[in-house]
Amino acid sequence: MSKPLWQAFNKQAVSQGDLSYQYCAFGESEHELSIVAMHGWLDNSASFTPMLKHLMQQDIPRKVDFYALDFAGHGHSFHRPAGCFYTIWDYAIDVVQFIEAKGLDKIILLGHSMGACVAPLVANVLPDKVVSIFAIEALGPLSGPVAETPLQLQQAVTAQLQQQQRKPKVIASLETAIKARMSSRFSVQESAASLLVERAIQSTEDGFIWRSDRRATLPSPVRFSEEQVQAILAALSCPVTLVVGDDLQTNKAFQIRAQAVTHLTWIALQGGHHMHMENQAVKCAEILIELLLQRA
Repeated sequence: MSKPLWQAFNKQAVSQGDLSYQYCAFGESEHELSIVAMHGWLDNSASFTPMLKHLMQQDIPRKVDFYALDFAGHGHSFHRPAGCFYTIWDYAIDVVQFIEAKGLDKIILLGHSMGACVAPLVANVLPDKVVSIFAIEALGPLSGPVAETPLQLQQAVTAQLQQQQRKPKVIASLETAIKARMSSRFSVQESAASLLVERAIQSTEDGFIWRSDRRATLPSPVRFSEEQVQAILAALSCPVTLVVGDDLQTNKAFQIRAQAVTHLTWIALQGGHHMHMENQAVKCAEILIELLLQRA
């Protein structure tokens, strides 16, 4: 029997000035090929635990390191300074800084939801490093009509000012937090919610509070236009593997985006927005293994 691929699950931090990016990792042996995994909005690096459990059992190339990041304002990572927004391009800058700080060479970007929105931006900034994108349930940033730019800015600034006056909401118990996560905008099954909540809350004298920065829930002051997003996708030089669940399979606007990518593989699976944590965790891991084998 071959030796296990991954070393023990490590929780680490990379600092850039006063900012600390938290991540979980397997490997970290400075191999030529690395996987950088980016989670969805209000999730955290635990999003990829179900996939990793399957990967750990497989006989795949050993010269691979795996990094699952906590985005700024999520999980255990830093919160941005007062007055700052959480824009999609700032997340991309964070990932680029992480890659540079770790000295990573060749990278497969694995992104779910917001992570898959960020991935094309990172790949455009680092075309010589990013060899492949594995996107789950998203492809490129959210866009908005140019005519709505003034209203978008107004709403974002107003929400930012109002948020500064609010205090964190105390959660009575871990079970309450799990139920809240299960019934949120992007609902998840209890097993997935438990994984996410474990890394998403911290205890206080009165109970628990969410670790995430509530400003991450606020609207961005500016959005890309759809034309800009498609230009970003069209500029990708690396191949893209896109996995979509039930809702996106028939989404016409999403299909148009996919057509903008020169080298794209579209894979439709049965499941919801968090299928990579639920019924399709093994299948998503198998797809990732295929990408690794292509680079072995």
